[in-house]
Amino acid sequence: MASAIVFKSDRFGGVLVDMAEQTCTNLDDFFRHIKEAIVEWKNADKRGLWITVQTEQSSLIPKLTDLGFDFHHAKPGLVCLTKWLPENIPNHIPGYANHFLGVGGFVVNTLGQLLVIREQYHVKNNIATWKLPGGLADAGEEISETAIREVLEETGVETEFVCVIGYRHMHNYRHGCSDFYHVCLLKPLTTEIRPCPLEIAECKWMDLEEYEAADSIADVNKYIVRKYRDIISTGNFIGVDKVLSFDKKLLQNVYSVHAGSKLA
Repeated sequence: MASAIVFKSDRFGGVLVDMAEQTCTNLDDFFRHIKEAIVEWKNADKRGLWITVQTEQSSLIPKLTDLGFDFHHAKPGLVCLTKWLPENIPNHIPGYANHFLGVGGFVVNTLGQLLVIREQYHVKNNIATWKLPGGLADAGEEISETAIREVLEETGVETEFVCVIGYRHMHNYRHGCSDFYHVCLLKPLTTEIRPCPLEIAECKWMDLEEYEAADSIADVNKYIVRKYRDIISTGNFIGVDKVLSFDKKLLQNVYSVHAGSKLA
């Protein structure tokens, strides 16, 4: 019965079950209860059923798949399985996250020089290109925070966020996922370079003209340089504002064009 199962309901009519929260320690009893609960939840017009299983309980997975559960996503320490309950409605359970979010820092000093790096694998594989410092956003991290953190970690240069210059969207990336790559304009607060020895082979300030003219620079990076020049000449840029969320419980970052504004 459902009362023997510890669960939560979501706002979409779904049921969330976490195996770590269950008080029933006898597995035979638990699976008897979950079978009864599935019938009750169906009769109550519940929709998606989600069960989170920790690594130490992974032996339960075959029994859950026998009940019609299928894998939804996994990450270190757990796997989540789902089951769609309505028989007369198509399965509307959303797929798991399918994008990576990378962020690059476009750091220009007062001499008009761009902060660029060559990673260790560039040197080992004899790749001549210079790229922008950056990396993947951590969970819960704002785009601006990622740019500032990655630039500091890779180059030792402290910066502050100015605006977003643009972003690239591509598909069939790592593990078949799509990829966003945002480039943020950052203002350097320090100029001394202290590259990370584990990741970075070389790091330097390079004249923008030299960078833009180099054959080895990726076309998308040359495009970003042109957009940076447009920002400087027009005053139009992608800025960020704090706007209340739909439930008015928190402020969220909204990025939009700021026309003819003065950069901070």
